[in-house]
Amino acid sequence: MSSKGLTVREMLKLPVMEHAQLISGERGLDRIVQYIDIWEVPDIGNWLREGEMVLTTGYSTRNDPSLLVEMIEQLAKVNGAGVAIKPERFIPHIPQEMIDKSNQYDIPIIQLPIGMAYIDITYHVMDQILNRQAVLLRRAEEVNKALTRLVLNNKGIQVVADNVSELIDSPIWIIGKAGEVLASSPEGYTYRSSGKHHQWEVSVDNKMLGKFVVEKRELNELDLMLIEQARLVFSLELMRNKIAKDTENRLRGTFFEELILNTVSDERVTASRGRQLGLSPEWLWEVAVVEGDEPFYNEDSSVVTNIQAFIRKESAARKVRSQLQIHGGRIVLFLPSAKPAGQDRRIVDKDVPLPWCDALSGQLSSWEGVRMGIGRPGSLVEAHRSYGEARTAVSIGYRLNQERRMFTYTEVEMIHLLQESTDPARLNRFVEEKVGVLAEHDRTHGTNYVRTLYHYMATGGSLNETSLRMFIHRNSVNYRMDRIKSILDLDLNNPRCRFELYLCTTFYLLNH
Repeated sequence: MSSKGLTVREMLKLPVMEHAQLISGERGLDRIVQYIDIWEVPDIGNWLREGEMVLTTGYSTRNDPSLLVEMIEQLAKVNGAGVAIKPERFIPHIPQEMIDKSNQYDIPIIQLPIGMAYIDITYHVMDQILNRQAVLLRRAEEVNKALTRLVLNNKGIQVVADNVSELIDSPIWIIGKAGEVLASSPEGYTYRSSGKHHQWEVSVDNKMLGKFVVEKRELNELDLMLIEQARLVFSLELMRNKIAKDTENRLRGTFFEELILNTVSDERVTASRGRQLGLSPEWLWEVAVVEGDEPFYNEDSSVVTNIQAFIRKESAARKVRSQLQIHGGRIVLFLPSAKPAGQDRRIVDKDVPLPWCDALSGQLSSWEGVRMGIGRPGSLVEAHRSYGEARTAVSIGYRLNQERRMFTYTEVEMIHLLQESTDPARLNRFVEEKVGVLAEHDRTHGTNYVRTLYHYMATGGSLNETSLRMFIHRNSVNYRMDRIKSILDLDLNNPRCRFELYLCTTFYLLNH
């Protein structure tokens, strides 16, 4: 049933049209009659509208029958409904050319009995149209109230989707901005994007929040009215979900910002707040700090967006809730992992990297211009400690080896401890005694012997590994080491000498 009107076919079935006869244009019987009008003037083209059913005696065409043909063409142009004509009084018969045009454009021609009053037709047809509109509007209002009630009673988007699906008699989906399925009915019904599906945007304040997709191919007028009501209700539901999510994100952001800034003063309060935000006390946390060639201040930057997308995907697979914060121009990642079954939560092997390390390491090459440090894993109350370790790891690690992108605190822990516990002036004198001559040679001759010696020591004396780190040929490394041995006049086979040179080249590179 159409709220716009009734079809010509339905009009002919009304009792008032019992003696009317369809002359031509049978393929147009499903055209919609929206209006009834009477034509007894020549200039018909100025007032015809879509859905117009024209009643005429042919009076205005009695001297020019070609106007009847023109009327058919004009009705076809505006998508009119048809012509009901009384031919006996002013025209002897319906012109064949008019009938031919009627069949050509599928515009029905109906012959009326000469004694039928126009008012009878107008009254009964318009009564049917108005009644249909009233029924459909009343039904739409009932549906709107029912669906709005579901939203106000906080029944959830799935319940709303089930009700809409039942009303439309079709599977439906609500799709988020990122293409994820927010709800479907039947629940869990697989979504595959198809050009055969009908879809509408679900927007609030001119911002697209998602899509409403209907599988049903043929939609009638009632379906379309229900869909329009459903779009409004889904907009309300998605907006409420967005507000709730934004509020939760702000609370989570504040919570993790406090963990960055301060050590935990009350473990029980922190654990309780974490549980309220959906953070399990059983999780082990690893904090990663991401630095870029340029500071990060905007969460909409491409790097931040890509990292966020990866972290969310990984977190969903691990069934945990991670967090990304922008702090001081850096990206700070709080990365939880579920405790392995049977492992005592109080016993944590801090030297064993969690799987997050491997996952992030595999992604760093696609995040251009960034480097990352990762602290040791621990409980949520130890996040501040892990954050400090992550910053230290990326700071020390990148200064020592700028060809790498991933650094863990365990790699630089000894260097950091020595930095913190040693008198700087005394340490600088010791470094100068051991590698000062080599550093002076680099400054004078433009060589790179100190860094070569560091990588040689750091790789356990491997020419191949050193050449890979420095992007030079193995023979070049061998030549440089011969020159370094000659300049320093030291026995590099002596373990104590190798240890001292490793530490001294390390601290020299960190300070120059």
